[in-house]
Amino acid sequence: MSEKTGYVAVFGCKRCGKCKNICPVDAIYEENELSKIDTKKCTLCMKCIDECTNRSIIYME
Repeated sequence: MSEKTGYVAVFGCKRCGKCKNICPVDAIYEENELSKIDTKKCTLCMKCIDECTNRSIIYME
């Protein structure tokens, strides 16, 4: 299995907070009332993508 080299991005966040609650490394935070992802903390586990029912979080290569 190859290591992921991309990043996770947020587009069209509805501020439900599900992603922030599921992140095991607390990489998701709020800034100006929008969810942001700290790429230095993010381990690309993809739990936030699976949890987001709005499909606002995507993996970018």
